[in-house]
Amino acid sequence: MKVHLIKDGDVSKETFSEVIDLLQAITGPLEFTCDSLNIINFEVDEFLEKKVSNVKAFEKSIGAHITYSSKSQIVMNKKESRPLKSFTFPFSRKTTNWTTIFDKCNIYRTKNNIPNNEFVILLTEVSNSNNWFASLDEKMPFNGFIHTADWNHFIKCLDSFPIAFEVIALILQKHMFNDYNELRTSVHIEPIGCINDMCFEKKDIKLKMRTADICQDCMTKLNGKLSLAEIHQALSIMESLRVKMLFSQNFKQTVPLSKLLIDKRNRIFLPDFGNIEIKLRPLEKTLYFLYLKHTDGIGLSFLCDFKQEMYDIYTSLSSIGDFQEMRNRIDEMVNITSNSAAEKISKIKAGFVKAIGIELAKNYYIQGGNGEVKKIVLNRDLYKRINY
Repeated sequence: MKVHLIKDGDVSKETFSEVIDLLQAITGPLEFTCDSLNIINFEVDEFLEKKVSNVKAFEKSIGAHITYSSKSQIVMNKKESRPLKSFTFPFSRKTTNWTTIFDKCNIYRTKNNIPNNEFVILLTEVSNSNNWFASLDEKMPFNGFIHTADWNHFIKCLDSFPIAFEVIALILQKHMFNDYNELRTSVHIEPIGCINDMCFEKKDIKLKMRTADICQDCMTKLNGKLSLAEIHQALSIMESLRVKMLFSQNFKQTVPLSKLLIDKRNRIFLPDFGNIEIKLRPLEKTLYFLYLKHTDGIGLSFLCDFKQEMYDIYTSLSSIGDFQEMRNRIDEMVNITSNSAAEKISKIKAGFVKAIGIELAKNYYIQGGNGEVKKIVLNRDLYKRINY
């Protein structure tokens, strides 16, 4: 079964790529494809700048919810001791109706000759008139959308995790229920940790993500609708997302450390933490790989002594630009009067923290105070590079 993912122009390429990578990480009969070249745009007359007058209006969802309500807490989350994204009211945001969204799916489907038994799911930053995060099309249930904004009100992790989760949820919900009305009326009002929990409250959404489960009644509805291989793949993806979200939310900070694996394509993985990939840019990887090699650490003022080694690493990672341009980028990074290296170290840290939480991340990123030798403290017995 093919699932075609498309996006509008406001969804970042990074988030879109991450969602695809997460879904494709586990292979099986569900085939996830993306079209990053055909951007789905909304014309000016297809959306309104809808005013959100206050917190109550922002939190209100209209109608029965299939998956997630868009209720949000615009307050300090005391348990997590972190400020959630706040808004200054009143404010306006692009809002369109479901018909317009699903018309975009149908136009794309027709233009690209996509069969009626294959999914077309639009990822969009544009809000919708019902203020939902995700839905299937009542008239054509192989069409769906996911609203990609506002996830940070619910879960402290990369947006790509819950978005990918919702892709799987829509696929399963299409096959669990005989029609749209049954879907609308069969969600669990009281949360039980099932993919079909209504989840009006933030804590209920966390429960769903923590369990990544399907209750027995809902599982029975899938009987004969999907193959065992398709169900197994969907559940495996949900489980991998659950593990990734738990690590990024600091729920699993006392577990043994994972190995650090670098594959033949120079991608960085933590295989024992749900095979989480740490996404870094080539210059950031250049610096990170240098520090991985030098276990005793390197002070920033001494990076110039390793310039040739950094040239070699960078040229093996990137083919963007000519050789002199690439040398210039390294020269800038090792320049003691430049802040380039410190900025790269900060981005490396952020990449690990977002993926596995601050406590576990400390073992993997480059650390050291001002003026001190900087190093990666990870025991190199946990580090492995695959060259085949």
